[in-house]
Amino acid sequence: MALIEINENEARNILKKLAIEILEEEGIVGTLWKMDRMRQECGGQSIDWVVGHICHHPYVRRHELAVKDGKSWIFKAKQIVEFLDMYFPELGVNHKRGGKAK
Repeated sequence: MALIEINENEARNILKKLAIEILEEEGIVGTLWKMDRMRQECGGQSIDWVVGHICHHPYVRRHELAVKDGKSWIFKAKQIVEFLDMYFPELGVNHKRGGKAK
């Protein structure tokens, strides 16, 4: 006789929900980031830096990875992580100022 009865379906649903929450927090699943999260991913850079170096990067613009929503920016989390990995060496270039390195 079991001391604790566990509803397997309910336990599975709870675990699935927790896994999705963790993946979303880590930016691994298809979520959107706000500017605060993007700044955090860029080592605490300023909003102006993120806009100039990330939002106006030709790859980001071409693939619509960053979108201005009124006064704020939103980012496609999964794709922007891939972008940061691919283009990390180029992030010193401010594309808003015509691609000049700072």
